[in-house]
Amino acid sequence: MNSNPSRIAYLDNLRILVTSLVVLHHTMITYGAPGSWYFNDTAIQGVGQILLTVFTALNSSFFMGFFFLLAGYFTPRSYDRKGPLIFVRDRVMRLGIPIAFYSFVVTPFIQAMLTVRVRNPGAAFWPTFASELGNIGFAPGPLWFVTALLIFSFAYVLVRLVMSLRSDAPAQTARPLSSSQIALAGLAIGIATFLVRIVIPSGEEWFVFQLGDFAQYIALYAMGAVAYRGGWFETLTKKQGKQWLWAAIGCAILLPVVGLLGGAFDGDPSEFLGGVRWESLIGSLWWSMQGVAIIVTLLVRFRERLNHQGTLAREMARSAYTVYILHAPIVVGISLLLLFTGWHSAIKLPIACIAALGICFSIASLVRRIPLARRVL
Repeated sequence: MNSNPSRIAYLDNLRILVTSLVVLHHTMITYGAPGSWYFNDTAIQGVGQILLTVFTALNSSFFMGFFFLLAGYFTPRSYDRKGPLIFVRDRVMRLGIPIAFYSFVVTPFIQAMLTVRVRNPGAAFWPTFASELGNIGFAPGPLWFVTALLIFSFAYVLVRLVMSLRSDAPAQTARPLSSSQIALAGLAIGIATFLVRIVIPSGEEWFVFQLGDFAQYIALYAMGAVAYRGGWFETLTKKQGKQWLWAAIGCAILLPVVGLLGGAFDGDPSEFLGGVRWESLIGSLWWSMQGVAIIVTLLVRFRERLNHQGTLAREMARSAYTVYILHAPIVVGISLLLLFTGWHSAIKLPIACIAALGICFSIASLVRRIPLARRVL
């Protein structure tokens, strides 16, 4: 069992799962799944590429939203304990320092690796890295999530300060959610997503954010904060877990059907990503309902069956945030090492996935032992 009463074992285990999915997601984009990434090797074709597309589509429907939900859930407790000034100071340290480190050190490091292995083979690494340090501005890469979370944290502080002018801090009282309420929330998020994507399609960046996906992220962060007060995670029933498992399976079955009807597997899924068209409406609703279904299913299943940890799981949970920060150069480095082996991408992919997960969590555990890093991570 988890010996630290301030941690919740099943949520820590969910954090391990979702962080691992981030690593696998970016590794699969390297080998043919749709999405943007630093480096793409030869793409797997045919059925393999369809399977990668389905995997990443299912992932994208929930995994980043799940991160925001969990972050929102733990925000009120942290704010209540620390107060606004210390909360903001800690958020800036824990979120702002990694953002700066990634932008101005890790991003140049990745670009230097790509230069000496792909763009200009034979170039010396450290002089290339030094030159990249001066060429790259704010480039947080996957830490767009951490950047958004920092902004959301500031917004939460403002909301709480306004609330404090009217009343005391809200009490924590259990208010169970019905499945119909969950479904309505998913539908509302889907409609909001469709409306946003009319103007900003999914995948199109503004600053460092893909705002076409942010209706879900904002809603789930806010719902996480309310869930902490209302005891939503604890009061979801086993029956609801089964209901939403079947909903998740049904949505997953619909994905390839709708994708084939709309031509998404012909190499251009753009019609599902935005604009005033039926494909975008269906895509937005599917994305939202699939994400909600998976999230509810995982919350109940993990709470009922995986609410315990051994030594390895505790260490992995503590290292999950560090894995998220450091996984990009590791995934890119592994894929570059495999680049010139002559192996087929279908062979490289499982090797890269296994190696990435093992190396990411191992290095993250070591990094967390560095005294200065421990204060941030």
